[in-house]
Amino acid sequence: MIISSQFNRFMHGVVLRELGALRYLQIREHKLALRPFYLTHDTLKQLLKVLDFDYPREKGGKPFSYKKLTTHDMLAHIAFIELVMAENGFEPKYLQEFKEEIKNV
Repeated sequence: MIISSQFNRFMHGVVLRELGALRYLQIREHKLALRPFYLTHDTLKQLLKVLDFDYPREKGGKPFSYKKLTTHDMLAHIAFIELVMAENGFEPKYLQEFKEEIKNV
């Protein structure tokens, strides 16, 4: 199955929208707590790039642009964001809708 970069960017936007709606978020790996609801979309994106240890970086340590990521790197970053949400006991709406669709099949 080939996943297009446009689809990856779309899914990343969906996941970020869900995360941005949270009032409180704890990232245990970094012993950090923040309030994503009060951050701008771009600030939240940049912060998540820095906090994701597996996110690809340039030689100076600056995170790559999303446009330069491979499909694997983008999916790994989306998985990191979903993991952070799961650690906080939050299940995104798109997963709830997916579970409902599976029940009806």
